[in-house]
Amino acid sequence: MVDAGLNQLVYTSYRAHSNFDKRTRKLFILSMTPSGPNRKIPRYKVIKNHLLEQIESGAIGPEDKTESENVLASRFSVSRLTVQRAIRELVSEGILNRVQGSGTFVTPRTTRFSLFEVKDLAEEVRMRGSKPSAKVLVQRQIIPSENVRTLMELGPDVAVFQATILRKSDDVPFAIEDRFARCDVFENFLEKDFEKESIYDYLARHSSLQTIETNLRAILPDEAVRDHLGLSQNDPCLFLERRNWYEGRVVTLTRITGSRFSLGSRYDKR
Repeated sequence: MVDAGLNQLVYTSYRAHSNFDKRTRKLFILSMTPSGPNRKIPRYKVIKNHLLEQIESGAIGPEDKTESENVLASRFSVSRLTVQRAIRELVSEGILNRVQGSGTFVTPRTTRFSLFEVKDLAEEVRMRGSKPSAKVLVQRQIIPSENVRTLMELGPDVAVFQATILRKSDDVPFAIEDRFARCDVFENFLEKDFEKESIYDYLARHSSLQTIETNLRAILPDEAVRDHLGLSQNDPCLFLERRNWYEGRVVTLTRITGSRFSLGSRYDKR
């Protein structure tokens, strides 16, 4: 039960923002009212849900400009930092796109995800008007697991290089990129600093896309991934798995955990 003092706070805040539409009023009241053991919805999530509702309802469409940070801050009686957090998350999820000096726009649906284009994750972030960064979690030579060995069509004692990289957009983690590469194709792999040098560019210099196979599915990530990405226990993720053949061999296996979708495709260069 909500106590009388909190009831008065919610009522006063509600009256002060009586220009809200019906959906926004509901989100605002939910954000002010405890659920469970006196918990409330974080205000940045209320703003995030408000923007998602506008997109899903068609109030703003692909390439449309969203309300400014100042307008949202005033609408929800929060600081611009709170608004910026909501926007950063939507940008990192590929839903919004920031353009320096122009504002924030809804990402065109036709270009948000493409299974046939293989792009550098850092470049994708830059295209959305954000600043990419990377943290190398693992970089080593290993005898891979049976699953990786099968997917890369390797013998039982063949080693591969592995690099696991935490990807960030404006310092907000959005994906973990796990790369496996053949040692005989990428000989100086361990000498590279993939926090400064693009692993995508490095691999592209030593091979080319001849045949690729991509699969995506929704998963519940393990605890380590949740900790790196700042996710709750029941938050789903997109898991992308891609194999690249070069000169008749699988030379790289890429696994990216981050967004939400379940699709698959295969591309052959003729």
